[in-house]
Amino acid sequence: MKPLDELKLIAFDLDGTLVDSAPDLALAINAMLVDLGRECFDEVTIRHWVGNGAEVLIKRALSGSSIVDNTLSESLYRQARSLFEQHYCEKLCVASRLYDGVAESLAAFSQRNIPMAIVTNKPNLFTPGLLQQIGIADYFDVVLSGDSLARKKPDPLPLQHLLDHYQLTNQQMLMVGDSKNDIQAAKAVGCRSLGLTYGYNYGEDIALSGPDFVADSLVELVELIDGSVTA
Repeated sequence: MKPLDELKLIAFDLDGTLVDSAPDLALAINAMLVDLGRECFDEVTIRHWVGNGAEVLIKRALSGSSIVDNTLSESLYRQARSLFEQHYCEKLCVASRLYDGVAESLAAFSQRNIPMAIVTNKPNLFTPGLLQQIGIADYFDVVLSGDSLARKKPDPLPLQHLLDHYQLTNQQMLMVGDSKNDIQAAKAVGCRSLGLTYGYNYGEDIALSGPDFVADSLVELVELIDGSVTA
């Protein structure tokens, strides 16, 4: 069997995979911390806290560490969450940008009539707006946010939902992401995965998570697909 000759669907992570959203997330987190009278953090630090959804990001910021302080009060978290949502909604796509190779690669997949979906841990409050503002919303048939279903990545539920929705076998779907959460979800559901070397993976080499393919750019996936078809 050729590498991707059965491919019928590409599922993409969003933050760290298609969009470098860390600059705007950092702005919103720091605005929240200022409102709470707390210490701010540089963007590099906040980048290492992104990837597990807004709740974990906020709690890491309140803890000042990638390890969440379990003594944080629920009332503080709720106050912080409200402030973060306000700030991030106001400036959802100010400094965020598509990673190099993303725009042309999505266009190439579309031209090849390959269905595409989003599977992100980002809350639905933000996901559609970011996709629309950054100009790629029309590429995706299905968008699953972190709160669209009962569980999010690394749980396999969102990917299983896609398999059921499109009536596919697990080998007909490819999960593309930058984080071990994406690779773990793919392994759990039995589909193949491509790990990108950039993005937000807590400082870890994505290859350590054991994806089926590793790439520095989505352009490499276009080449891999074309090679599978023509080989």
